[in-house]
Amino acid sequence: MDSTLIAVNDSTVSGLGRLARFFGFSDVMGRLYGTLLLSPEPLSLDELADTLEISKGSVSMNMRDLERWGMAKEVWVRGDRRKFYKAESDMGQVIRNVLGSREQREVNLAIQVLGQSVEKLQSAEPGLSPEEQALARYYLDRIRDLQGFFQFAQLALHAVLGSDSLDFDAITRIEIE
Repeated sequence: MDSTLIAVNDSTVSGLGRLARFFGFSDVMGRLYGTLLLSPEPLSLDELADTLEISKGSVSMNMRDLERWGMAKEVWVRGDRRKFYKAESDMGQVIRNVLGSREQREVNLAIQVLGQSVEKLQSAEPGLSPEEQALARYYLDRIRDLQGFFQFAQLALHAVLGSDSLDFDAITRIEIE
């Protein structure tokens, strides 16, 4: 193969490994995705292990993760009983898959935790000293700012994901200054 093609392949696969690490995934997962993405044909677990010089067990484990995230899928190859994989090449779909599961879950959790904190502060406020009440109100102001931020993030995620299940009541509470 031409040295330019090899260099571009190597740098792209390596770059996707670094990018995967940046987003909290494993380097191997990013490199596997890059290898599949740049392959015109589906690749077997053995081919992936040989290409990336990693164990077949590591390939298998990371491929399950790539499948779970909707970044790759198992494909059937006529006349071969081995498992073959192909990358999801629609970057919009990859983004929707990842945002739809991980980021959306984290934003929803943050909104839930912040709501619980507001409830705790409001129920504790009558029993607090005047100084503690002032601090509790300060906390409430900061937490409400955070709630607004995460509600906006939730709205942005819904817009990106094309969801039709927006919580319009929560959105109307967002104060934009």
